[in-house]
Amino acid sequence: MRRNTKTWLILISFISLISLILLAPTFIGDALPSWWQRVFPERGIRLGLDLRGGMFLMLDVQKEEAVGHELINIKNLGTDDLKKEKILIKNTSIDDKSVTFDFFTKNDLGKAKEKLNSYSDIADLKENNLSLSLTLKPSTISNLQRDAIKQVMSVITNRINEFGLIEPTIQQAGNDRILIQVPRASEKDRERIVHIIRKAAVLEFKIVEDVSAVKEPLLSKYGVSTEQELIEKGYMVHAGQTGSENEKFFITESEAKVSGKYLSDARLIFDQFGRAAVGFTFRGEGSDIFYETTKNNVGRRLAIVLDGVIKSAPNIQDAIRSSGQITGNFTPEEARDLALVLRSGSLPVSVNVVQERTVGPSLGKDSIEKGKFSMMLGGIVVFIFMILYYKKQGVIADIALGLNVLFIMGALSAFGVTLTLPGIAGLVLTLGMAVDGNIIIFERIKEELRGGKVPFSAIDSGYGRSLWTILDANITTLITALILFWFGTGPIKGFAATLSIGIVSTVFSNVIVARVFTNLIHSDKKVKTISI
Repeated sequence: MRRNTKTWLILISFISLISLILLAPTFIGDALPSWWQRVFPERGIRLGLDLRGGMFLMLDVQKEEAVGHELINIKNLGTDDLKKEKILIKNTSIDDKSVTFDFFTKNDLGKAKEKLNSYSDIADLKENNLSLSLTLKPSTISNLQRDAIKQVMSVITNRINEFGLIEPTIQQAGNDRILIQVPRASEKDRERIVHIIRKAAVLEFKIVEDVSAVKEPLLSKYGVSTEQELIEKGYMVHAGQTGSENEKFFITESEAKVSGKYLSDARLIFDQFGRAAVGFTFRGEGSDIFYETTKNNVGRRLAIVLDGVIKSAPNIQDAIRSSGQITGNFTPEEARDLALVLRSGSLPVSVNVVQERTVGPSLGKDSIEKGKFSMMLGGIVVFIFMILYYKKQGVIADIALGLNVLFIMGALSAFGVTLTLPGIAGLVLTLGMAVDGNIIIFERIKEELRGGKVPFSAIDSGYGRSLWTILDANITTLITALILFWFGTGPIKGFAATLSIGIVSTVFSNVIVARVFTNLIHSDKKVKTISI
């Protein structure tokens, strides 16, 4: 160690310089020159919701809906496959985790069994009289629900990022919940944010078959009394919000010709009357399908269906290649938000807001001030104690402690850790723990001196024999902190991250930094006393 003292000193100086560069935006961000951002990081330590105010949301993801969607998908695909083989289906039904197909004859049943075996990788096929049931496997259900959570997180992340919010935090909490923190979000933004998050944004384009101001006559016209019976005939009824009193309900085909998944762009525009609208553009395959749909239905009406409600139903005057617009009674802000959620994609399942609160910035300011005071007071007390009790070696310990704090703050900035109130508690705790390693080393050096060793040898033995004790004590704490980080959420995660970084930095400061400065002071092997 003594031979490498200069090398370690250069490394410590380099880490200190990097830490100062990383922390510069935190303390003098506005005063930094314009070229700084092109050379060095522009972001310092990020403050959490509890320190600078903002919005907190906990969402409950209805992941069970993913199972229902998959069953409907199997039913539709299975029906299409059987019809292509000219197999007559008596009835289809969905129950819990199964899709059941009923047939008229054993011959149809046998043919259908061969065809439906193609779903054996995701569902178990069971025969019962003239019926075949496809029951989703437990592994399939688990995968569907897990994927639903991931898709919801991805969509919400895209929506919030496009909203232009500063440093939002979005993370999974447990098996079916998502935690969202939006720092500096005002009360004015709250309703828009919740609306944007909860909106399903399922966009469909369907050919209109009929329209009326009252639902019942429409249903009776097709010889049915319920919407479910209408669906079985291949049609659907939708509420209309086109602005016309005579167009409250529409009958459309059941399956959409084109859906929003083919959109490449959506944006706020204004129609020929100066009203806010949403312009959209299709990509690739969607553009071709949209062109064929409009070309084959010139003269008919094309319903633009958003979350099950028809917003507009213009007449198709000519084939349209790749773009169109959604009109309605939108304000510019509503049209802009709708374009945002359409660009980000639709939610695969619905979400519910189970917890919501807004934190004022005054609470955060008060917390920061108290945190600063507690750190300063704790640091001063520790500094004074070490100097009074360990004299010159106490000064070395204090220097190592000061550098330790610098390293921790630099690491928080480098890794983008969001500092929360529990994080400040972790920093204060680290200050108290930081000198433990030095105390162990110094007491060991005292024992070696009492045993008759010369100062030079006592220092080497004190640091060498204390190493594993220090590592053992800190590694066990680090393991606990990592477990907290892995399973914790929100503030607990912030506390664990700060504590983990603090432990690693503290071990480096105790074992390396303090040793380097001790070697520099006692570089003469003939020194007869140690100020300890």
